[in-house]
Amino acid sequence: MSKPTPDANHSPDSLVSPDSLTTITCTGCPMGCLVSVTQGPGGEWQFSGAQCPRGDIHARQEITHPVRPLTTLIPVRGSRIPLSVKTSQPVPKALFWDFVDQIHRLELERPIHTGDILAENLLGTGIALLATRTLD
Repeated sequence: MSKPTPDANHSPDSLVSPDSLTTITCTGCPMGCLVSVTQGPGGEWQFSGAQCPRGDIHARQEITHPVRPLTTLIPVRGSRIPLSVKTSQPVPKALFWDFVDQIHRLELERPIHTGDILAENLLGTGIALLATRTLD
């Protein structure tokens, strides 16, 4: 899997130029409302179009500190079945592929049980890696 190259490491301010408009589709509920986001010359963010409070919250987070849930599969020594894992909380979007790289470098051995903490404080963020299945 290749790493995406567009703007993954730019600051939130580079997402939208002053006096420009972008639209974010909210994923907070099934409505999928479109939230318009503008940033004025003074740097203030303005949001409109959310049909519920979750839309506004989602758009604000997506502009100021985008995060994504991370789940993946990793090999376990002595097992033909890969282990499914997830992070304890969503990871910053700018660090997503760095998280994947660090997780895939782990060397794990059985037994592993659902809920086991496999790594703590990934990339110094305080986010842990959890097993989501048991491999005896």
